[in-house]
Amino acid sequence: MMAALISLLVFLNKETKYIASIVGGIGFGTFIDELGKFLTKDNNYFYQPTIAFIYVIFVLLFLGARVIEKYFLPSKQEYAINALELTKQILMHDLDVEEKERALYFLKLSDPENPIVKMLSSALQEVKARSLGKPNFFHLLKDFAKQKYLKITQHPRFITVVINFFIIASLINLLNAIFNFKTAQSFSDSGQLIFSILSGSLVIVGVIILRYKNSRKLGYDFFKFAVLISIFLTQFFRFLEEQLSAISGLLVSLIILSVLQYLIYEENLVAKKSDFHLSENSN
Repeated sequence: MMAALISLLVFLNKETKYIASIVGGIGFGTFIDELGKFLTKDNNYFYQPTIAFIYVIFVLLFLGARVIEKYFLPSKQEYAINALELTKQILMHDLDVEEKERALYFLKLSDPENPIVKMLSSALQEVKARSLGKPNFFHLLKDFAKQKYLKITQHPRFITVVINFFIIASLINLLNAIFNFKTAQSFSDSGQLIFSILSGSLVIVGVIILRYKNSRKLGYDFFKFAVLISIFLTQFFRFLEEQLSAISGLLVSLIILSVLQYLIYEENLVAKKSDFHLSENSN
């Protein structure tokens, strides 16, 4: 982590940021892997709640990033500074087409009356950007995986199977939690049962909405809330009890969440098209 900090302070090029992110990630991973030793007096690496604490740390990092992304919107000055950062590539390297387009986009979002913004915009317009180079192996692998993922998730049978599996599994977990609630013997058992009941109840509400209210988006939203409760709350108690073996359940929840996100996105598109046609007809 120290090497990552030093490299970011000493060097200005964008390649250093990529290297620093990898080096810093390795350093943070090495630290977090030893968390059990720091939590216990006897330096117990295999301290059982360690995996649950590590999971909480990653969840908090994710939520913190989402809060910053959603609520801390860049100002006009910050858009201009981001454009200026991209423009440094003119001096340090050749500015490629994507960087030029992104810099011009940031300048459009900044103050158009600022003389520096005007000067930078005109200078960028005159710069000849280099074409994008041939993608390396990792970019090709990423694009291949993305295409396969989209092909699988957009298949109607896949979506039907995942949603039906999710509903059935949630109802089974709900019934199991209700029947075993009084027999909970530990803190982790109680947490799993409580949030399984809450998650299962949201699934039942979603099923009722899909069946009787004819609102797929609202039903999918309830399913999504149920999955998020499972990921952020129920999963913590599973890691607390089962440690790394609970990761399989997390992966299943993430797959279901990605499918629900896609379905909600499709429903939003349908709603926008419907509103557009209605406005055209009214005109």
